[in-house]
Amino acid sequence: MIIEKLFEDWQKDLYDEFDLQPAIDEIGVRKVLDILLDNIGYPESYLRENVLEATGALTEMAVLTSEDYLHALNRSIPILFKGIDDGENDDVFGRGFVSFVIAMVLYADAEMGFLSDEHRMEIFDKAVEYMIREKDRRGFVYGKGIVHTIAHGLSMLEAMIEHPKFSEEDTSRILEAVKINVVGKGRFAADDWADESLVDVISALLNKGIAEDTIKEWIENLLPPVPTNVRKYTDEHYPYVQMFSDIRHFLMCLYFELKEKAMNDGLQEWIFEYLPTLQGKAYLRIR
Repeated sequence: MIIEKLFEDWQKDLYDEFDLQPAIDEIGVRKVLDILLDNIGYPESYLRENVLEATGALTEMAVLTSEDYLHALNRSIPILFKGIDDGENDDVFGRGFVSFVIAMVLYADAEMGFLSDEHRMEIFDKAVEYMIREKDRRGFVYGKGIVHTIAHGLSMLEAMIEHPKFSEEDTSRILEAVKINVVGKGRFAADDWADESLVDVISALLNKGIAEDTIKEWIENLLPPVPTNVRKYTDEHYPYVQMFSDIRHFLMCLYFELKEKAMNDGLQEWIFEYLPTLQGKAYLRIR
């Protein structure tokens, strides 16, 4: 089979272009799609990366029908939650990489309109649930490659925000999912590049017309109040300092993201002025 030869080649090199037409001619587009989905979480990094890019190439070829996209979605959702409560294992690669497939389906629906409103909201519910439940925050596994479940999972939220039927009423749930990954215990964002994806979600909301005041209020509530009986530099105090550090790193990334995109100057200035206040909250200088 042609696709077997492709898979053999994909384990050796990373490819920028994919000629899938011979494989489609041989076994049909649905079978090619299924083989790609079967291997979306393959534990060898080159093959996994190539499978993801090849899946994207299928969408660019415009050979997938509405039924194909629905089929891909039905296959992807179980992968998104496979092994999610079982600790660190290789299922994580499937969860992280199938997020991109679900995002592809959402972008396709934005153009083709094959999802009902009810079905689209079911996907939204699953995406938010996933972002809240995912606890494997590894950025990279030596010998197996990139993990980045959080950064990858955020692609689903971005696709939902950019969908023409996105509702402002859904903003609070998206912000809650982002919050958990800004202040979540053991997060990897500062060590890898998840913060860049987290701030992309915020800029997507702003581009969609969500008010700056909504984002400001959300930011102000990222750090929970430090109880009055907690003394500085103690075991009880440290978690708040750690959250402060994570929030500050996130806000620095957001500041430079907005600056680079030349958007929301007022929010940029507010973030700059808010950082000392945030530090005061964390170190009990402001009551």
